[in-house]
Amino acid sequence: MPLFASEGDNANEYTTTQAAEIHENSLKWFFETFGGSEDELRKNMISKLRLEKGGKVLITGVGAGNDLPYFAQMIGKEGVIFAQDFASQMLMSAVERTTSIYHLSDYNIEFCVSDATNLPYLDNFFDAVYHFGGLNIFPDIAKGISEMDRVVKSGGRVVFGDEGLPPWLKRTEYGGMIINNNSLCAFEAPLSYLPVTAREVNLSWTGGYCFYVIDYTASNSALPINIDIPHIGKRGGTMRTRYFGKLEGVGPELKELLYAEAEKRGVSRVEFIECLLRNGLEG
Repeated sequence: MPLFASEGDNANEYTTTQAAEIHENSLKWFFETFGGSEDELRKNMISKLRLEKGGKVLITGVGAGNDLPYFAQMIGKEGVIFAQDFASQMLMSAVERTTSIYHLSDYNIEFCVSDATNLPYLDNFFDAVYHFGGLNIFPDIAKGISEMDRVVKSGGRVVFGDEGLPPWLKRTEYGGMIINNNSLCAFEAPLSYLPVTAREVNLSWTGGYCFYVIDYTASNSALPINIDIPHIGKRGGTMRTRYFGKLEGVGPELKELLYAEAEKRGVSRVEFIECLLRNGLEG
């Protein structure tokens, strides 16, 4: 198991010798408190990846490996699961459970201790990337999302989530109790950190609305737009000229005279002003 970078011992609840047990106790409490089932939650989230048999998927922050059986079932023995975590204690629990509890010794699972904000994988390498829990405590959340996007293929899927109540519940008594119990639930879903090339973006909540879930399709191409289509009407111009062609301001009286003259001549304001400037420069 390669070790590229590891979080220090006892830095948080994920890096103690009892990390896996603490995590399991938290899960038990959570589902007893909010209802539902862990099986249903994990199946629903992983289904957003649209995995196929033989796929190559990365799980960042794999923890004790609770998701591994679900991924194995979806991609089969011909696929490959890359399981990454920054906490070596949690990852060692996942390695041990792979055979003792999950019975996945016949599946291709590659474990790696590394920093999720500096992943040791090539660009466009995976069919899908998944992360659930722990993103809120990344030293650089934007970099963590950027790295997930970097290593996934164009057309591949990215799904991640963590604690974070929706806006309409935060100021309620329900939300107040949850945030008082776990301050991480006050986090906002980090939509502003998504790449500009993200497609089919969805935001939802799960687990008693305590966890946001963002899923999208990755792309290596810019969003399609033609900024040279002319506008019809008084103002005229194009998106390009309106955005990139801003000039120094003129007095309001002169502006109104220019607008009135353009209307009198039956041309758009942009066309008239451009004509005046062009004639002035050529003269």
